[in-house]
Amino acid sequence: MHERTQCFKLLYMIVFPFISQSLVGYLSNMTTKNMSKELYLIPIEVVNLTCGYRNCVVIDSCRNRILSANRSLYDFFLNSMLRSRKSIYSMYAKERETLEEYLDFLFNNEIAFWGTMDELHLFSAYNNNWDYPSHITNAIVSCSTTTCDRLSELFGTFSQLCVEAIELYVGYGVEQWPEIIKRMNKIVTLKYVKLFVPFNQDQDFAYYDNIIRINPVIDQIIIYSSPQTRTNHTGTVINILQPIDFSNCGLVDVAYFCHSIPFFTESQRHNTCLNRKICIDAEGYIKNCPAMARSYGNIKDTTLEEAINKPGFKDLWYICKDQIDVCKDCEFRYMCTDCRCFIKDPDNIYSQPAKCTYNPYICLWEGQDGYVPVEECGTYSRETGFVPDKKRIAELNKRIWGEE
Repeated sequence: MHERTQCFKLLYMIVFPFISQSLVGYLSNMTTKNMSKELYLIPIEVVNLTCGYRNCVVIDSCRNRILSANRSLYDFFLNSMLRSRKSIYSMYAKERETLEEYLDFLFNNEIAFWGTMDELHLFSAYNNNWDYPSHITNAIVSCSTTTCDRLSELFGTFSQLCVEAIELYVGYGVEQWPEIIKRMNKIVTLKYVKLFVPFNQDQDFAYYDNIIRINPVIDQIIIYSSPQTRTNHTGTVINILQPIDFSNCGLVDVAYFCHSIPFFTESQRHNTCLNRKICIDAEGYIKNCPAMARSYGNIKDTTLEEAINKPGFKDLWYICKDQIDVCKDCEFRYMCTDCRCFIKDPDNIYSQPAKCTYNPYICLWEGQDGYVPVEECGTYSRETGFVPDKKRIAELNKRIWGEE
């Protein structure tokens, strides 16, 4: 045993230095080889840049954040991505300081990195085409004394349409809504339910917590017309003061922006509020939106499939932000939910949302210093839509930001 040990020691002393030298030499050669390789500017695939009239935004879907930047960064991004380091530095030979600022922004925010040719295929851009295996993805249903008896039949149709999300608004006098919720659980494709119920002084948080416990498909319960605003400890049950009023829809605010990849891809060619949506109002009328006047039948005599296939029902699905006045010049257009009900010109379906208070031509929200409404930045007619006045906008930006 001793001799065997000595043999191993001798072998180790002879062979190990050779292996070590070979390994060090191999790693050294590999490092030198990689260092000599040309590097390329590779974007992170979950990051998208959207350019507006004056600014651009970086939509980081992985970190659920947005970063604002000058429009010139967007131009740099388009011209430089997937190019070699050598060619980029050559393009910006006379603007080296600007180049370093752009690269610092990209690297510090982990938007892009230097990589080898071998790594290019690992970070290929994803397909922006959107589709979904549902005829209807989401529904808004008013459960009233008029509609509640027909909801069981509707829920069966929702399974056939592959509905995944429902907002259910329970009206006053509908006492059997807990039983209706149980029937809703039979929708095999259903994933999320947001439930709105009127305030009842006999029902406390424990009551609603139990409703959620036995119906896990319920994501949140909103108790409207409450005497005070309250929230349970998990945020799943909320008391609000306001009654249900669909005329409050269409608000545009940073708080409502969505940074997800599915939302981004859907927004490229579809309306992010009305696409694949169906609504049944308190009288049973089938609509695109409960706040809209136009209906496509009533659940008393029209099936949901019949309503969906009627002329005009799907038209609003395909109106995207790139077609809408002012929105098409806004850097936030691919993360903002669009409203086609409350618009500035009701006779122009491509009119700007009436409740948007952001001006993309000067990059300010209403209430911020220097803000002026969009109407001061151009002219509007039904024939031409909104036409930006470049000279006026340049004057405003010079006054506000000190630059055109």
